[in-house]
Amino acid sequence: MARAHPFAMNRSPSAPSPPAAVTAFLRGVDRRGRLLALVQTGDSGAAQTALIVAAKVFASEAGQWPIAQWPMQYWRLLLSVPAMGQRRSDGDRSDVLPEIARLMPSQRAAVLLHLAAGLEDADAATALGLGVEDYQQRIRSALPRDAQGELDLAIWRGWRDATQQALEQLPEAGEAASPPIEQNRSEPRSEPAATANRTVDVAATKPPRRRAAWRALFVLLLIAGMAAGLWLHPRGRALLDVWRGRIHAEALPAAAPPKARFDPNDAALDPDRALHADPVDLALAHRLPLLSWLAASGEPLPAAPMNGTTAPPAASTPILESPTQRSDERGAWAEWQALTETERNTLRETASRFDALPDPQRNALTARYASQSFDAQRGWHLGPTLGPSWPKVAPLFAFDEPSQRDALLALLRHATPEDIDTLSRLAQSTPPQDRAGLRKQLLALPSSQRSAWLKDRLLR
Repeated sequence: MARAHPFAMNRSPSAPSPPAAVTAFLRGVDRRGRLLALVQTGDSGAAQTALIVAAKVFASEAGQWPIAQWPMQYWRLLLSVPAMGQRRSDGDRSDVLPEIARLMPSQRAAVLLHLAAGLEDADAATALGLGVEDYQQRIRSALPRDAQGELDLAIWRGWRDATQQALEQLPEAGEAASPPIEQNRSEPRSEPAATANRTVDVAATKPPRRRAAWRALFVLLLIAGMAAGLWLHPRGRALLDVWRGRIHAEALPAAAPPKARFDPNDAALDPDRALHADPVDLALAHRLPLLSWLAASGEPLPAAPMNGTTAPPAASTPILESPTQRSDERGAWAEWQALTETERNTLRETASRFDALPDPQRNALTARYASQSFDAQRGWHLGPTLGPSWPKVAPLFAFDEPSQRDALLALLRHATPEDIDTLSRLAQSTPPQDRAGLRKQLLALPSSQRSAWLKDRLLR
């Protein structure tokens, strides 16, 4: 008795695929496979040999894969042929896609799987034995960069168009590069003719129902193979893209007339109408720093005129200004509104007395104000009450966060002279990196506890 093969129990032969389905698939990928092999090898003979080897192995093993995996498995087998790993310098087809042919073999294979084979990133990465991220990085490393250092996508689009043109110009192959499909690889090839005849007789005696089932399965596989060939062929993919991209167009109904239209000259629509409605105070707001200094400096000024200052008509104030002018007006108005009503009345009176001075005296006072330091001038924007104290506490509050600004200004306006003195001493003794923490802790305290906390902080 013949002895059994030691590995017979570990191997289960795969069911053979119907020859017609495999042949249809190989015909569908033939043009793309020939282009990829020509660019990879640079020689028509080496490319044809690689195609025949890949087709033979694929035909013998296709039965173990679902049809959906056939494209990925076929390109994996084709790229694993040794001749596909290097490009012949003396090949007869160096003119096919020369820009892509100059890439490194690994980069060239990655680019061709996308442009020539038409694989998605996941299937192309699997065919090369890579992860999707590694495959995409290989594509990026193949692309040159433009003058700004970015990937030159114009080069990529040129490669894509050249590949499509090469596919369309590639002549049709006479026969698909596939060998005859064996019926069952597990049967001995040297089986006597009588055994083969008996196999045919047994097959002929199968019940009609089983023959009908096999015939239906064969038809389904044939249809699937034809569909795969249609999907892989450039013209078939173009038709599918057109079908999927079809958009139903329908005219929209006529638009209803607008209920109203924006009139830029309508004062009621002006977002800054509140400040434009009071041009006298707006003019004073622009002079706020100078007036605050005059009010706090004790400069002798004449008494205000009895008739006061009359406001110009509101219509004389333009509604539309340049963005810079509008920003300046909003900033000055916000500083004016932050003052107390008592401070605003004081500044109105100071403006009337200052405007009554002769021109030389007004110019001299304006020059004295302008000669002050930046911190001092910036402090007078806070008004006549807080302005004199600002240079003392500026190091502690000059670089506050915007979200804390209103709360810190309120704290300073309600601070006692003793608190201001303590804050000024803390501003000199607190390192810059600790000032933000001090401000945060100070705001977190109730107002009744801040004086005691400041004195304790100063004694540390």
